Amino acid sequence: MSRNIIVPRMLLATGVVFGLGVAAAESAQLQFTGISVTPEEAIQIKWASVSNETYEIDEADTLETNAQGTMTWNLLYDDYPSQGSNTFWLDTGNYTLVPAILHPKYTTNRFYRVVDKGADTTSDEPKVTITTLTNGAEVSDELTVSLLASTDQSFLVGTKLYVDGQEMRAAEITTNYVSGSTNYELDTYAINTCEWRNGTHILFGTVECQSANAVTINPGPVGTGHGVSPFVTVSFSNLVTGISFSQVSFNPSAGQTQQVTAIFAANCNWTLDIVNLSSNIVLTTTGSGGSMSYSWNGTGSGGTNLPNGIYYYYITAQTNGQPLGGGGTNGGGGSSPPPPGFESPGSPSGADATELWAQPDDGSGIAVPLILYPPGYDTNGFRIFEAPPSWNPMGENVPAALPDSPMTTEDGGGVFSPDYSGGPSQSAPAAPQRPPNNPVRGLQGTFGVGFDTYTANGPGGFTMGPLLDGSGAGTHIQFEGHSGSQNLSYAAMSVDKFAASVFVSQMQGWGWNNSLYEVDDKLNIGDLRGSTSPFNSVNLVFLSLHGAYGTSPDFAANQCMQMYFPITSGNDGQYLRMSEMDLGGSGTNGLKWVGIYACFSLYQANWNSMKNVGIKPYNSNLHLLLGSVTDCFPSLIFGKNWAQYMNYGTNGPAPNPMTIRAAWYQAARDADAIYKQSLPDGASSAVMAVAGDTACMNDMLQTNYSPTGTWTYDSQQVWP
Repeated sequence: MSRNIIVPRMLLATGVVFGLGVAAAESAQLQFTGISVTPEEAIQIKWASVSNETYEIDEADTLETNAQGTMTWNLLYDDYPSQGSNTFWLDTGNYTLVPAILHPKYTTNRFYRVVDKGADTTSDEPKVTITTLTNGAEVSDELTVSLLASTDQSFLVGTKLYVDGQEMRAAEITTNYVSGSTNYELDTYAINTCEWRNGTHILFGTVECQSANAVTINPGPVGTGHGVSPFVTVSFSNLVTGISFSQVSFNPSAGQTQQVTAIFAANCNWTLDIVNLSSNIVLTTTGSGGSMSYSWNGTGSGGTNLPNGIYYYYITAQTNGQPLGGGGTNGGGGSSPPPPGFESPGSPSGADATELWAQPDDGSGIAVPLILYPPGYDTNGFRIFEAPPSWNPMGENVPAALPDSPMTTEDGGGVFSPDYSGGPSQSAPAAPQRPPNNPVRGLQGTFGVGFDTYTANGPGGFTMGPLLDGSGAGTHIQFEGHSGSQNLSYAAMSVDKFAASVFVSQMQGWGWNNSLYEVDDKLNIGDLRGSTSPFNSVNLVFLSLHGAYGTSPDFAANQCMQMYFPITSGNDGQYLRMSEMDLGGSGTNGLKWVGIYACFSLYQANWNSMKNVGIKPYNSNLHLLLGSVTDCFPSLIFGKNWAQYMNYGTNGPAPNPMTIRAAWYQAARDADAIYKQSLPDGASSAVMAVAGDTACMNDMLQTNYSPTGTWTYDSQQVWP
């Protein structure tokens, strides 16, 4: 069931106008109930929904039809659980995908389709609650949010936190435990409330569970369920508010500048410090006014060169007693006095939210919304000011003047907008933390992701037919002792999508460019075969799949016994032989490291069998191939851990990146310690492995070595 909602977005010379239309319904059961635009120009859509179902949100940038006469839709967001009889969601783009779907403010048109994917299949739904906030609370600065999830099903996949319908980054801390017949998970998230406008915001959490941890062959039916927490409405109140960035990932070598903007709830003297990962300030700039805008070209104080890496932005503000919006200095990119006749943010007489406007200092052009300038555009020669979207620089529809008696602090520290109730100074937490912005300067390298959820035929998983063994005798490969002529089933693994998006977000946050994202039908079996594999064109690859080992000779590969990976496409599926892989790429973006998070992906006996007959799934360019000796169960946090440990290390006070091999083991060890109660029935241990060139076994992302051609094999038990 689906229905289309069309939101054309037209950029005009003096503002942004949104239109709304509804296309012909494919099903009258899905009704849209509202649409709105936030001050940041994200689009919130609402629809009448059915409890215990999930939805897919698709988008298109044009209404043109394809060769088949149908409209082409792009998946924007998936597996979004119903919030009951009414559901809402916020479109801020999707930067996990390749190519990325940009934030709506950067596009001319956005057309939507919402698809009802059907009802959950577990016998009981999981529950999730926000435990650290109460309705109506006023919050500021860094906000810690804890989600407590529980289920009587076998496996808790994980939770997500949303603010106003926008998904936040993965939980910083995850704790999982069992009490009686109930699985519990406590996840802790952190958000910087200064990255939103002051005012009311809605927070809620979601959780997903499965009726079994189905990684074994022929697992039987596996149900999936979702839960949504009660909404918690809170008020963000900050002196420094609305911190935003022009670049999702800042790359000065491509000619970009990072424009940092913020709004203040009073006229302030402000300081912006740009700080590296070692807490050293590399650049400081100052200014005053009711808002700030600073364009950073990526250099340090005095124009010094800076290395690529992680840089955070700290904004400190102190009220100066001037009227809000007046008497500002730009400080090399700060706010300027606004034109006469605009209302302060949140003033009782004003109905409009405010936004930043820009006008050349020399008066050579009219003022236009700052957002109309392309990302990275140098606005240092402009005066930046706040005004409502309805303000017209040509003199029409000019709102009433600033009130004469705005709210004032008791100590005379300054003039405040009524939506702020804090003190006369604030040091905002490190930004950015809010997705999709990443605190990076420059790119560290490229990576790609591939995964299969095995849901082409619905939530019941996928059944694969027998695989001929290449002998010409009509016999088939035996998998893990099963009859070669037997059809084998593999459970749906929606957690793969969940986990992959977390891995992508983490890697992007550490400065890596997501160049390849192959999902379900987009993951063609041919993409993993041979030297022309597109995965050979990125530095690092993470694959999340089902895997199985053979227990009979494969005549198509010198009669070795090897590993196999089912790859589905639509209603069809094929086994990928590991012997068909030719992993490794040359050059700057060539493939060096591959992690295959799949059961038995490096099953030692079969790896030795392949090596003994000269079968190599890699070429001379590959450094490391990482996998599992045993079953490895679905885990939301494994990929998150691996990315963090390679780039930063564990949660220490200072960065201490681990080798790629050590990070692989530690990521599994920490994930298994949390989810060990969900290991497959009969599993007594979990063992991970790394096969690699001897010279590269201690490779790090930051420092690595050229392969010499001699390979070795290493494994570690990670649980218990």
